[in-house]
Amino acid sequence: MDDARPRRVSDLLREGFETFSRSQKAIARYIIDHLEEVGYLSAEELGQKGNTSSSTVVRFAQSLGFNGYPELQKAAREEHRLGATARSVVHEDQLGFSIEEDVLTRSLKTDSVSLEETISKNTLDRFNRAVQMLTAAPQVLVIGLHEAAVVADRASYLLELLGIPCVAATDGNEANVARLCRLGPGDVLVAIGFRRAHSVTISFVEKAVAQGANVIIITDNSLSELADKGSVTLYADIDSTFFAHSVVGAVGLVGALGAAIYSQDRDLYDSRVRVVRDRAAESGWLR
Repeated sequence: MDDARPRRVSDLLREGFETFSRSQKAIARYIIDHLEEVGYLSAEELGQKGNTSSSTVVRFAQSLGFNGYPELQKAAREEHRLGATARSVVHEDQLGFSIEEDVLTRSLKTDSVSLEETISKNTLDRFNRAVQMLTAAPQVLVIGLHEAAVVADRASYLLELLGIPCVAATDGNEANVARLCRLGPGDVLVAIGFRRAHSVTISFVEKAVAQGANVIIITDNSLSELADKGSVTLYADIDSTFFAHSVVGAVGLVGALGAAIYSQDRDLYDSRVRVVRDRAAESGWLR
C-alpha cells in the first residue's frame, strides 16, 4: 500500500465514499460498523455481508490502495487494536438515510437508490436495441425462475397488454420447453436471472441462441453467468438492506421497456389496450 495515503481504513472509506459503486458502498458501511469483526472475516464472508461477491471485495481492497484483501484485514485489525471507535462512514445526507430510521423508510429509500443504480448501469443504445427486438417480435418467451419469476410475470403482462404475444416461463416444464423449441429468427427470449443464474434459464438461453432467436438478458452484473450470452444485456441493481434481493430495479426496467414500446405508436397501443379493458369491464373482471 502507498505510504503517502492514510492507513486508517475508516479514513479511506470516508474519503472515497462518493466514488464507490452501490456494492462497494454496502461493503464500506459494513466495515466501518464492524471494524473489529472484519479483521477476521474471509473475502467471501465479507462479500456475503455486503450482498456481493468475494471478487468484488478483493477488487475493492485493491482500489483503496491495498495489495489485496489480507492487507486490508491487517489494517482493520490494527485500527481496532489502537482503539479506533466506529463512526459513520459518511454524513447522513450522503447515505440517503439515517441508521436510526425505521425499516419502512430505510427499505424504500434503498430501493430508490437501486433504481438510480439501474439507470447508471445501462446505455440508451442497448436499451433501444432491446425495444426494437421486442417491437418486431412475432412471439416472446420470458424465462425467470425463483426471485426472477415476479419480473418475468410483469414483463409478460405488459407485452400481452400491448398486443405482443408473450408467455412467462417460471419453471422448466415440458410446455415451456415446447414454447422454447418453437422460437426462431425474429422471435425473442427474455432471460432474467441474478448472481448465479438458474441452470434452466442458462439452458433456455443456449437453446434460443442456437435456434437463431434474439435473446435479451436481464441480470445484475457483468460477472453473471448470463451476461453477454444473448443479443443484448441489460442490468438491474438487486442490492437490499435485508435477507432477500430487491427486484425493484428489474421490475422498473421491464416497465421502461413497455413504456418505450408504447411511445413508438401510442394510437396503435391505446387501441389494443382499450379492447382488452373494455372486454374485461363487460365480463366483470374489473369489479
